[in-house]
Amino acid sequence: MVSPEIELLRRFLDAHPLLSIGIVFLIGVIFGGLLRAWRSQFVLLSLLGGFGLAIVHGATIGLPAYVSVALVVPILAFATYATLSVLRSVEQYSRAAPYLMRLKRKYLPISSYLLARAGPIGITDVLAFSTFLIGWWVTVMMAYLLNARVSSTMKGTGVGLGVGAFVFWASYQGLLRWIPNPITALTLIVFFAIGRLMLQKAEHEAQTSPI
Repeated sequence: MVSPEIELLRRFLDAHPLLSIGIVFLIGVIFGGLLRAWRSQFVLLSLLGGFGLAIVHGATIGLPAYVSVALVVPILAFATYATLSVLRSVEQYSRAAPYLMRLKRKYLPISSYLLARAGPIGITDVLAFSTFLIGWWVTVMMAYLLNARVSSTMKGTGVGLGVGAFVFWASYQGLLRWIPNPITALTLIVFFAIGRLMLQKAEHEAQTSPI
């Protein structure tokens, strides 16, 4: 008899063959980051800290700021799509389904209010704002709780990442203009990125804490 976990994995591989290959590749890249391969470290820092940490690490390995932010966009876009797809597949897993359903019921009033007020186009704007201001993983959770379509989620994510890339690149160039010493500019970006990580952590704790 096949276990539910194996059956769920098989169905996911059948439904998303290319995505499965991409996820395996991304896991391999992250593991490479732990082994100190600079390309893998860049991907890992992009996932954890977004554009700020990517610019900092890119500068240390000789990448221009515009190249760093351009590389972050597809990395975070793929992470958003992959995580959302995995979450929706895990709903079919009998052990995880009750927890996910409780999570959806907990935020049902907020979800219903946003859907009623914003509509499909407005939800895309909300997801774009979330991606830019907070981070990709919050966008994933919002899209999941709102049952947003993948196309709407990726449009919002793309807009948010595009705006974020431009803002971070422009901010970095502005810092270099006013602060010629790149070390000082990079230090400020590191503090900004750490502050954003702390904001993400606080947002996560606020979402998971009991009402």
